[in-house]
Amino acid sequence: MHSDHVNVTPLIDVIMCLIIFFLLCGQFAKEEASERVRIPRADLGLEMADQRGRLLINVVPNGSAPPDVVIRAEIIRPDNLAAYLHKEKADNPDVKVIIRADQDTPYNYISPVLVACAQADIKSVNFATRKKE
Repeated sequence: MHSDHVNVTPLIDVIMCLIIFFLLCGQFAKEEASERVRIPRADLGLEMADQRGRLLINVVPNGSAPPDVVIRAEIIRPDNLAAYLHKEKADNPDVKVIIRADQDTPYNYISPVLVACAQADIKSVNFATRKKE
């Protein structure tokens, strides 16, 4: 005699795996974006439709000292930034850089990041902004 009900155990297993996957992905994305950076507001701006190959560079305030450059939760020294970006460009030729700088960060701390991107021949460099409310 066969039972007429459906065995849902495999379905529950798949759903649990998906839940764990999305929780981990959310945690990695949260770690990539520094919470200490207050993103500036802008009237104009476009959302990046294609998120593949993006690399977030956080310029994190550090009190009265120069800000830290943080990529993937790792502090990169300014003199090593160009070499780091060259490696990223070699690994992914279509890399897209998004610079997340604090709204109060002076330009003289952001310009070395732009120069390093140019030295690494990265063509797509964008600034993260928030829409004005």
